[in-house]
Amino acid sequence: MLKIHFQNKGITINIPEGMSILEAAMQHQIPIYHTCGGNCSCSTCRVVVLKGAKNLSPIESSEAQVLDAFDLKPPCRLGCQAILLKGEVIVEIPQRSKAPRPNKTPPLPS
Repeated sequence: MLKIHFQNKGITINIPEGMSILEAAMQHQIPIYHTCGGNCSCSTCRVVVLKGAKNLSPIESSEAQVLDAFDLKPPCRLGCQAILLKGEVIVEIPQRSKAPRPNKTPPLPS
């Protein structure tokens, strides 16, 4: 089993080889946006790779185009495209990439 450590969540998970960071996060109920459904077109699933980038799949042209369109540079990767191939990786989910938690609607003023 391979490992992904979500640094800012304090969570380490074991995953099988060939799973994307987004798939792993979803499988373990770690909130992360993926507006386009993991189809490499929106950048909301981006993560910052803090360690172990060499253990991830290479950046393909489609991911490079999306990263460039949103002016994102390494160590940013799209969670839907970054597949863990070996070892482990340490990532951080940027604040604006975290899925919102449900909250109560504030009461209306009287």
